[in-house]
Amino acid sequence: MSGIVGIWNLDGRPVDNDLLTKVTATMAHRGPDGKGMWVRGPVGLACQLFRVTPEASTETQPLVNSSGTALVFDGRLDNREELLSSLKGSPGISADSPDPAVVMAAYDAFGDRFPVQLNGSFALALYEPRRNQLLLARDAVGVRPIYYCRIGNTFMFASEIKALLAHPRMSTRPNDDVLAELLLGNPVRDDQGLTFFEDVFTLLPAHVALLTPQGFVTQRYWDFDASRRLRFGSFQEYAEAFRFHFEQAVSRLLRSAYPVAVAVSGGLDSSSIFCLAEVLHRRSPERHPPVLGLSYTCTDGSPSDENAFLLEIEQDYGVGIERTAFGPLGFLNNCRKSVWQAEAPILDGMWNNSHAFLHNVRQRGARVLLAGHWGDQMLFEQAYLIDVLHQLEWGKLRTHLREFARWSTDVDPKWFRRRFFQDLVRYHVPDVLVPSLRKLRSKLVRPLEDRPWFSEAFRNLARQNLFRHTRIRGPFTTAYARSLYQTARSRFHVLAMECNNKVASMHGLEMDYPYLDRELLSFLMAIPGEMQTWKGVPKAILREGMRGVLPDAIVNRRWKADFTHLENGGMEKDYYQLVDMLHSDRMAVRFGYVDENVMRKKLAQLNGQFRNPTCDITWRLLDLLGLELWLQTFFGDN
Repeated sequence: MSGIVGIWNLDGRPVDNDLLTKVTATMAHRGPDGKGMWVRGPVGLACQLFRVTPEASTETQPLVNSSGTALVFDGRLDNREELLSSLKGSPGISADSPDPAVVMAAYDAFGDRFPVQLNGSFALALYEPRRNQLLLARDAVGVRPIYYCRIGNTFMFASEIKALLAHPRMSTRPNDDVLAELLLGNPVRDDQGLTFFEDVFTLLPAHVALLTPQGFVTQRYWDFDASRRLRFGSFQEYAEAFRFHFEQAVSRLLRSAYPVAVAVSGGLDSSSIFCLAEVLHRRSPERHPPVLGLSYTCTDGSPSDENAFLLEIEQDYGVGIERTAFGPLGFLNNCRKSVWQAEAPILDGMWNNSHAFLHNVRQRGARVLLAGHWGDQMLFEQAYLIDVLHQLEWGKLRTHLREFARWSTDVDPKWFRRRFFQDLVRYHVPDVLVPSLRKLRSKLVRPLEDRPWFSEAFRNLARQNLFRHTRIRGPFTTAYARSLYQTARSRFHVLAMECNNKVASMHGLEMDYPYLDRELLSFLMAIPGEMQTWKGVPKAILREGMRGVLPDAIVNRRWKADFTHLENGGMEKDYYQLVDMLHSDRMAVRFGYVDENVMRKKLAQLNGQFRNPTCDITWRLLDLLGLELWLQTFFGDN
């Protein structure tokens, strides 16, 4: 979670040390362990240092080698042993070398192609004076962010956009296309790394960027092989192979000089991480640090009450899982600071509790928080039913759809059938017809009617974007592999990780996700989809792989916690303050995104309508407030 930043005046002007200090200071929260600067004429690099791993105790940045090449690095290497083996003989490199030193040695050994050799979560920048070249690189999945922009003859990059905005000559405005995508749900194709800020870009996952005075180019250096096929003789063998990759993923994220926290709810995904981490710690305490389990405490008997499952874990392992008291409801506690940190018009409906939870994790001495995010998306991908259909296995298709309902008792069985028919259309309609069908669906479903406050001009922009989106192409052997690949490469997926990274940094934490391990995802894409959901049991491969590690009550769990009543209760509590905020500066109105008369009328009608079985109204209002606060924070008069 270190913060890295760099400035290159391409016209040869020397870098202003005071300016570099100023922009670096905007990310002081990312580096409690010190800061460093390196300036050579028109190029300057800086780092706010955050030490996590045992090897990082001697780490200093920027790192400069004997030839004058300078590196700043935010991240963690997962394949250190493999790299160290290939770098035998590199001067000064040993098992105790910090990750940035290993990265620098990899550059010396492999040249510009060195990012291919790196596996982990990272963002880095490397300037080589001999070739007068700056190289940026980002990890294969996109866990760590890195942004860049051009300000006249100056190129800048940073871990957070606020550092770029601190340059006195930086001028930007909201990116209307990206806002329309987020707020009105119509995707646009993005091969340039667009952000919510015009002329500010994020380096795409698995990409490098090369900058010289002659030009700037980005290219992909690695990708998932979605044509790979991996076949075993039995479901048990698939489950054992999954266990191997999942254990490896968790073990990698436990490389810390501090206790590692796990956000454990009692659900299948997070409980698997916590229990496996505890097993690994007990097996090799010299290698894996103590594990801290932390959870929310919800009202007994409520739809969000998972305490019975936490008690099962505590009984099986003889450990205590610390509960953070749930409350107060709502989302206004430090919400402006949350938007400032996330740098996006996004609000968490239970931010009051999320903020308290993250603060508590850091107070316990952890610097890494492991979360079960993306387990649902990566381990229960329904698109494999299209492959079953292509194999003409009608009976299996019916059986699996029926089993989904039996194992997901909190979900309407019709939902799974609707999803299947949507996939059926998606995977068989020619690409040329996709934009027209999207436009037709938008008219039939009328998805904008529950967000009537958006102006007609903003709606029209969203409709135009329907024609800009095309499906991802590639040598996919199955519909299942293609769907997993699209999820791993989706812009929303990357945006969510960027926001989580920055919000966690606000609390002095790194947030990591075992279910996004590169090799685990490659394994899942290569196996038949029905092995992931064996005999129609959602996440069957995880359930079987964790048998003997997880309590049986969790292995056989058939429902998920529902926080709808808490999010709606928070909206009901904070509603009047939300209305005041929306009526104060009215930045969304001034920018033309919102029709003020319609907004006032609709807000008056919505009062008292938050005791519903869904969060739809609450989420729409959070989107509206998130937009207003983001505009006020980054584009307001102050």
